[in-house]
Amino acid sequence: MTLHAKPPKAVAKAAAAETPDSKASLLLRRAEGNYAFPALDAVAARFARSLRDLLRALGAPAIQVERAGAEQLGFAAWCAEAAPAIFWRYHAPPLKGPMLLAAPRPLILQLVDIFYGGKGQLAAEREELTDAEERFAARIGRDMGLQLAAAWSDKLPIAPELDCVTTDPAKLAAVRADDDMLVQRFVLRSAPFEGRTIACAYPVAALRGIAGAEAAGDTREPDTDPAWTGALNKALRDVRLPVRSVLARPEISLVKLLALEVGDIIPLVMPRHVPVTVAGRNFAFGSIGEANGNAAIMIEQIEEGPDHD
Repeated sequence: MTLHAKPPKAVAKAAAAETPDSKASLLLRRAEGNYAFPALDAVAARFARSLRDLLRALGAPAIQVERAGAEQLGFAAWCAEAAPAIFWRYHAPPLKGPMLLAAPRPLILQLVDIFYGGKGQLAAEREELTDAEERFAARIGRDMGLQLAAAWSDKLPIAPELDCVTTDPAKLAAVRADDDMLVQRFVLRSAPFEGRTIACAYPVAALRGIAGAEAAGDTREPDTDPAWTGALNKALRDVRLPVRSVLARPEISLVKLLALEVGDIIPLVMPRHVPVTVAGRNFAFGSIGEANGNAAIMIEQIEEGPDHD
């Protein structure tokens, strides 16, 4: 039997065909003259799962998040499509441009209502957000930033920092109206959020700018039994803990105490901030207020544990 070796030029061509272009990367390839970003599909899938878990933790246990197709369109067109919306802008090096998230304004109002014990039903559409709603929007924006970082972790190490929360797209000054954006959409399923869409947008120029970046090492945790993990998560979610808050601690003398009669009034001085305890341990401080006709406490500060966690 005779073996025929490939000529040197043929070997070189074959090696070139098997080796990616040095200017290409895990995040970029050319398709029909346009840029495409196939690796972002995996990023979007991970973000959809973590977004679902976040919304469930906020009080929507039946929520599902459906990942829709991505598309490229101009920044101005995307803003007009999303309005009326709340926008979050993140500074996320090594991206040479911002990462943007947008959600319908009514969605934030519904989440705030559910968070404070309501059912997510809107009495009327409002343009302005209350202070509590603005703080809530900033909080959920920071949480989503952490989820984006985790979704990108095995592609590129990024650390999105929230630097703007606004309902006015004109304040997103880091991009121009005609800049092309790659927009990924995440559709919420389950009442009362059915059909609400959260969108994540990247400037195409920023994605092209990291074309030469190398992928980060594999940081995924070892595989575990999905059935066992699901059972453990369900068991933990069903654990009930007593939450208490002391609104006032009046003190009176023994003489006045013994003299009290039916109809007497003990004056109370309501503090600005009250402690919130969980299972007997200090958990947070909050301010007293009202939500949907019910007395409520808005968390102002979470106490740090011994490990600052």
